[in-house]
Amino acid sequence: KCKGRHSSPVIRSNPFANIRNMGKISLSVLFPLILIQQGSCLSSPNPLQGHQQQHDVNRRAALSTIAGSLAMAPSISVQAAVGGPPVDSVYIPGLAGGAPLRNLVVGEEDTIWNPPPMITNLGKSKILAKELSPSNPSFIPFASDNELFYDKFMFGAWKAKATLKRKVYPYGKNYLPSSSLFEGSPRNRAENPGDTTAYEMHYFAANMEGGGNINSITDKSKIIADRAFNSKSMSSAYKQLSQVNEVMWDYKKDPTRLTIKFSTLAEDFQPLGEKKAEIYLTSRKSESGIDAESGEHIFCASERLRSVVVVPGNVVVSDTETITEFRLLNDSDGGRIKATSRIAVYLTPNPNSREGILWQDVNGKAVAFFDYEMDLQRLEC
Repeated sequence: KCKGRHSSPVIRSNPFANIRNMGKISLSVLFPLILIQQGSCLSSPNPLQGHQQQHDVNRRAALSTIAGSLAMAPSISVQAAVGGPPVDSVYIPGLAGGAPLRNLVVGEEDTIWNPPPMITNLGKSKILAKELSPSNPSFIPFASDNELFYDKFMFGAWKAKATLKRKVYPYGKNYLPSSSLFEGSPRNRAENPGDTTAYEMHYFAANMEGGGNINSITDKSKIIADRAFNSKSMSSAYKQLSQVNEVMWDYKKDPTRLTIKFSTLAEDFQPLGEKKAEIYLTSRKSESGIDAESGEHIFCASERLRSVVVVPGNVVVSDTETITEFRLLNDSDGGRIKATSRIAVYLTPNPNSREGILWQDVNGKAVAFFDYEMDLQRLEC
């Protein structure tokens, strides 16, 4: 037992006992865990002070010692946030041959949410996946049909309510590009499971004069999302710090690119500075089907995008993919849709950054999932 205040712990094994010179590597940052006999008081001694041998070892041998010591480190189990805060495991990126699957789940308090059965293969493979690789680029440069076309039942204006049901971190929170993705979501820094947000969404027929009307829609109608309207609507509903001020999008010329300009003032009129985002839609998939039991129409869509946000003195690049399976309810006379939606967040493969190393560790797979239940009510135009 330890007597007094921070008395010397009993060292079971010191992986740094043979390390003397490590150049500019900060071992206290690289591997802060000291292996201490169970029951002893925790302290944080400098591993380079004391217990040093008289000979030097090279850097490669030192790193091998660190990596090997991972097997001796006391494990910290990953648990769901139900009944207590989630706990991540100790892991050093880049040294253990890839990121282990941890499946850290943050859900509503005292609630475990599981997604409903998916009907489409697209929904099963992406919304229900524990690990997910990004969709391969599918657009042909300058082609006229580089757009995600929706089922005809999606046409019109809808009042949408989206409830965040859970957040999943396949490899733990240490692999997130930003702590805001653990504290909140890509939509709002404070959004947590159980939060519901309402906003309006529009879909129109791109190949019809004036976008078409409900009585003119046929199987040949090319229904697309009104990205300009929907972007501003969601930004306002989620009370993002920088509100969308203008969306430049020409669906006839290039539907795969949007330019978004943000307000330079916050809600409290504090100056935020210039901010602009270039959105590049790089991949999309869709699948229609029928629920064999209920006979309800199903439509699933997946869309991957790259966002390049430019602010004074900085550029932030992020990759996300949104997968949504829509279900037109039979008893709604075409006026109500239920949906399950997932936002998958990927790292960007910059080889000269910490994020690039993490990207290699996870082999390019998603590092965070945000799962939503949606309810859409048709609005009378």
